[in-house]
Order: sequence, then structure tokens, then C-alpha cells
Amino acid sequence: MKSVKHTSIAIVLVVGIFWLLAPQLAIGKISVVDDAGNVITLPRPAKRIVSLYGGITEIVCAIGACDQLVGVTKRDSWPPQVRRKTKIGTHMRPNLELILGLKPDLVIQGSARPGSQLVVGKLRMMGIKVALFNPHDLDGLYSTIERIGILTGREKEARGLVNQMQARIKKCQARYPIGNRPKVIFEVSYPSLLFAGRKNIVSDIIYQAGGINVVTKNKKFVRYSLEQLILDDPDVYIVQKGPMNRNVPPPSKRPNFDSLRAVRQGHVLFVDEFLFSRPGPRVVDAIEQLRKYLYEISESSSSSRASKAKEAVN
Repeated sequence: MKSVKHTSIAIVLVVGIFWLLAPQLAIGKISVVDDAGNVITLPRPAKRIVSLYGGITEIVCAIGACDQLVGVTKRDSWPPQVRRKTKIGTHMRPNLELILGLKPDLVIQGSARPGSQLVVGKLRMMGIKVALFNPHDLDGLYSTIERIGILTGREKEARGLVNQMQARIKKCQARYPIGNRPKVIFEVSYPSLLFAGRKNIVSDIIYQAGGINVVTKNKKFVRYSLEQLILDDPDVYIVQKGPMNRNVPPPSKRPNFDSLRAVRQGHVLFVDEFLFSRPGPRVVDAIEQLRKYLYEISESSSSSRASKAKEAVN
């Protein structure tokens, strides 16, 4: 009986000690699920981060964790201080040796690019945590920001950034009210006639700005024929300028593009690729720019219709 009693006391003591220490053992341990469904668990917030995509880099810096970045891609240029960070190649072809030399405790991908998967696979085999975030709309972007906030120990800052972005968009929409949504098309590259599909954050930027993407396919990029483009006949034609669309002629100078209503009416807008096509905090700047443009077109069209109606009466 005495032995049983002593054993019971010992068990109670062990359980008690465990419950006392459990909160301390759990301190710092963090976990999120990335967009590939992988559970990313870290013993503590990441302090040596390698970003494989410009949009991710912008998010990390926007939540105050820029000093935790040790490596970025060659094209990362915003905010300006990331230009001094070690370059680890491109997001399509990251350099494994350079990444390993930085001794990261977290690598973050912006999309599952086929060219980068071999390197990512090797990193995981070596025990390095790799998270994938590939948002296709604003809700996905907000979720990405919040999860990166958890991984970097910047949860409060991440929530603050999301709230700030949402408030700016709401304010912009109130300032520039738009009635009927114009049909908008977003050119990714020419002459290949590659456009942003519905599974592209650009599509949500267009919607939040008061328009609607004329491309209906649920893909990130959709290739068009000239005939299909003329058939869809968008009200507004957006041309992105950047690495994917360099030195392209304006639509008004292209063969057969004068068949498009947007081109004939001069409703063509050139925009910064990095601002519109990178899922990051600056998409709010893109929404504000496009919303104002669509509002001005809407107001101009309303004035024109009013003038014609007045002339008809007279």
C-alpha cells in the first residue's frame, strides 16, 4: 500500500510539474498553414529570412521586419533599403548555394514556379523551412500578410497594415463613386496577347477600382486571339510596363487595334507592372490610381451624354 501511495504521489508531482512548465515550453513556438497546405512550424519568430519574390519582400518590410531579411531576389527594389540586401538570384531560378550561405531560418516563396521547385525541394531536405504564399485576390493577400506577421513575430503590425489598407480602399471608393462598371482588360504582354485572368490579383484590383475584368477564365494568365479581343471589346485597355512587357508600342499604333472601343475613345492606361501585378501592400496604390482614372472616364461620359441630350432638346 505504501508503494502504491508513493507512486500516486509521484505521478501527481510529475503531472503538476508538466502543467507548470508547459506554458514555458510553448513560448515562442508558432505555426501557420501556407497556401500549399504545408504546416510551417517554427520554434520562435524567424530572424533570418530569405524572400524569393518581390511582393513577399514588400510585405515583410511593410510590417517592420525588413531587418530580418537576409536575402532577396535580383528584381527586388522596393522599399529602397532592400537594394542593399544579398541577392540570391531570381524568383524563377534562385541560387541554392547563396541561400544556404545566408543560414536562413525561413525561406518564403511567392508562387510555385517550376524553375524554383528543385531548389526549394533541396532546402526542405536540408531541414530549412519554406513557406509558399500565392494570393489571387485581396482577401488572400490580407491572409498572407497576417500569416507572415505570425512567422516574423509581427502579428500586431500585420493586423494594423491590413486595417490601414482596407480603410484606404474604402475611403477611395467613397471619394470616387462609380455607377455602371466598365469592362476592363489588363495586358500582361504584347505581342503575345497575354492578359490577366480572374485568378490574378489584378482582376480584384480592377473590381475594387470600380471596373470588371472582361476576361472570364479562372486562370492567372489567358492568351487571346485578336478576334477574341475585338469580340470582347473592352471599355478600358490597361497596358502594364515592366519586365514582362518591355518597349511595347501604344495600342493606337498596333495593327487592327483601332477596332477596339477603348482605343478609339482614348481609354488606354499605362501602369507600373510592379505596382499592379505584385501581390503586396502597394496594390492599394494601384486601386487608387485606377479608381480615379475610371471615375474621370465615367464623369466625362456622363457630361458628354448630358450635352448631347441638351443639344437634342434644342
